[in-house]
Amino acid sequence: MILSCLATAVFMTAVFIIGAGYFIGNYLVQFGLERGTPENPQEPPRAYALLMPPESRHYNRPDFLSEEWSLQSEDGLHLVATHFSPEAQSDRWVIVAHGYGCNQDNSYYIAANYLMRGWHVLTPDLRASGASEGRYLTLGCYESADISQWAREIALRYPQAHIILHGVSMGAATVMLAVDDPDLPAQVVACVEDCGYTSAYELLAGQMEESFGLPSFPAMNLLDWRCEKVAGFSLHEAVPAVAVQHSRVPLLFIHGTSDTLVPPRMARELYAKANAPRKELLLVEGAIHAAASQKEQERYFKTISAFVAPYVGQASPGSNVRS
Repeated sequence: MILSCLATAVFMTAVFIIGAGYFIGNYLVQFGLERGTPENPQEPPRAYALLMPPESRHYNRPDFLSEEWSLQSEDGLHLVATHFSPEAQSDRWVIVAHGYGCNQDNSYYIAANYLMRGWHVLTPDLRASGASEGRYLTLGCYESADISQWAREIALRYPQAHIILHGVSMGAATVMLAVDDPDLPAQVVACVEDCGYTSAYELLAGQMEESFGLPSFPAMNLLDWRCEKVAGFSLHEAVPAVAVQHSRVPLLFIHGTSDTLVPPRMARELYAKANAPRKELLLVEGAIHAAASQKEQERYFKTISAFVAPYVGQASPGSNVRS
């Protein structure tokens, strides 16, 4: 009788723990990775919406000739992007990947600076962002395959293109993961990452402890468990620190020293681990997360221009370069 009662108690405790873990893990996935509300199916995840309400999302679209592009992802999602053309003929291209919870509008500032320097710019809405289909963000895991596919699309339409990848925050993690993609076309010649993280798991574990005062164990284990079951990926698959060890293209790392979301030590670790044909690290003093390009705009873009110059050729005659 005692053994039977004990077995029942153990069973009920296990059921409670699993049930609680299921609920907590699902809540974390829905809060941090699932987009859409009944009123707006394109609304970013609640974690982002709390930080950036709709009324604060204002971006100036570059005043350049543009056209809409679209493609179908390898897993069947309809993805969209905007191709902006510079004023003069050019074979220089950049794909700008936006950050977590954002859409291509957040790429407009960086896009405008490239356009003024004579570059073609492609600004995708990453999956589960903007007008692209998808329900869950994957923190670079599947987004990186989409970026590689966009690069192949450019190469197909413009075989003479020299393409660089430029990502910010989650977009930075995305482009770093893309440089390890064997399907990345030869036209991709360099990669610029701005305030990317070493791994999604490490980043979220740190934020859970530092920002919310919660122990990363077992919350992170529950989150990763439900990520795999609900969103179809593991946080352990989004590890740029591993991807940069296999990069076939030069890598430029940029990070603000006052970044409290993605600590600057991650940039140093990424740089140290990178096994690229060439690499460089730019730390922007006093810049907060994703703001290095605004904090020191001239230095930011001059550093990029100098870094990629050997791989993309000279600016076309008559290109409208402004500082």
